[in-house]
Amino acid sequence: MMNKISLKLGLFFFVLIIIIEFILFVILYTSISEDRINEVMERLLARGNSHRDVLENNFNASTLDHVALMESEASTDVVILGRDSEVLAASTQVKEEKRAIIEEHQAMGHQSEEMIEERWKTEPYVATISPVLVKGEVQGYVYMFSPSEEISNILSQLARQFMIAVAIGLLVTILIVMLLTKLITKPLIQMKEQTEQLSQGNLDIEFQYSQKDELGVLAASIQKLAGDLDRLKKERSDFLSAIAHELRTPLTYLKGYTDILSKPGLTSEQKEKAIAIIKEEAVHVTNMVQELFDLARMDSNAFSLDKENIDIVPLVDQIKERLYPLLKEKKMKLSIECKESIIIPVDPTRFKQILINVLDNAIHYSPPHTTVRLRVEEEKDCIRIKVKDEGPGVPEESLALLFEQLYRVEKSRSRAYGGTGLGLSIVRELIQAHAGKVTAENADDGGLLVTMSWPKGEER
Repeated sequence: MMNKISLKLGLFFFVLIIIIEFILFVILYTSISEDRINEVMERLLARGNSHRDVLENNFNASTLDHVALMESEASTDVVILGRDSEVLAASTQVKEEKRAIIEEHQAMGHQSEEMIEERWKTEPYVATISPVLVKGEVQGYVYMFSPSEEISNILSQLARQFMIAVAIGLLVTILIVMLLTKLITKPLIQMKEQTEQLSQGNLDIEFQYSQKDELGVLAASIQKLAGDLDRLKKERSDFLSAIAHELRTPLTYLKGYTDILSKPGLTSEQKEKAIAIIKEEAVHVTNMVQELFDLARMDSNAFSLDKENIDIVPLVDQIKERLYPLLKEKKMKLSIECKESIIIPVDPTRFKQILINVLDNAIHYSPPHTTVRLRVEEEKDCIRIKVKDEGPGVPEESLALLFEQLYRVEKSRSRAYGGTGLGLSIVRELIQAHAGKVTAENADDGGLLVTMSWPKGEER
């Protein structure tokens, strides 16, 4: 139960909001209670000053009785003393608590109005004093008393109101937290269920969350992951089927011609023909296994590049010498267009492998007595190497698939030419490992044009 993210989020938001509300309520209650206490004190002092003003105009027995009568029906009490501390008038009986306050402050000789008792928590009364001045001389004092119980009642009522507000706030907080938690965790729970479907092999999932926030980005990422996994699953199935198909043919040849060699009465010519075919198919299988091994290492990043800034011209010359027997056999030419010195940052071994694969592909799929052209162009931010053959070209719908693993174009790119269907996919992987790219297109004057772009190196 405690492991549910909805509960964890709910508790987190609940505790956070409760803490914030508690701090705000404490600050608000303290502020309001202080204002109410000050209001009572100021009202009491203002009432005493009002009586003082009346007495300063008419300081006589009639006015004194009138002031005492006014306060007799109020919750506050008034005590008026003469200059010799005698009680001239009082709204109620002067109790010991009031007399103690009067005696304590009478001896201080107050010349202005002020609060003389504010300890409402411990004392039964709060009190003020307002001196009565007639012609600049003190004629008496007006003492105002208010029961401390009045302030306590005000604060108790305020506390009850705050408790009701806290209860309502708590209820609203719980409802909001439940709503927010449900809104936040609902897409997360859906994502959890969908990812469980992914782990069980069900890749046909779809999210209903369409918001453009972080959860929307996460949902889109999981949706894309499902699509990628589905595509990889299909590619893996197609790849294994293609490998099985590619290996079945040479193995069938190997078994068939091995059986022929085991038969008695074969002529020397028949034996040599069978051995030549067995050797050819063994080489084909060996090349395929090696290329598969190279692809596996590339996919797992198990190979590394040892880049150097090298001159491209000597490398191209070495490649031309290596391909000379194949060119001679097909009576073809290799035309190279490259200026004297172009520096390129590559792994020399892998660079040779790339160019040999591309040129070998161009030579195999071109008719005899034609020319394969290799052109090196130096641009501002890259170096382009273009290889063009004079073969039949590639159907437009097949150009995008030319660098896929085990892909061959029918007829003009058939197995009769001896390829494994992996050479160009290795070329693409190696060029991308060099931070470059490769494309293929049909040339306007016929043939296939392969363009390889490389990051430019430093000048020698």
